[in-house]
Amino acid sequence: MEENNGMTNAQLDSLLETIAKRIEAEAKTPEQASEIVREAKTNK
Repeated sequence: MEENNGMTNAQLDSLLETIAKRIEAEAKTPEQASEIVREAKTNK
């Protein structure tokens, strides 16, 4: 069962948009895109 991390839908949407913009601007390969997503995770 997933635990609620306290994020609202608006906060999650904002985080996902930030990640998407970084991928568009920085990633040249799928591997680079996945690394950006992994860096954005809060549970490392």
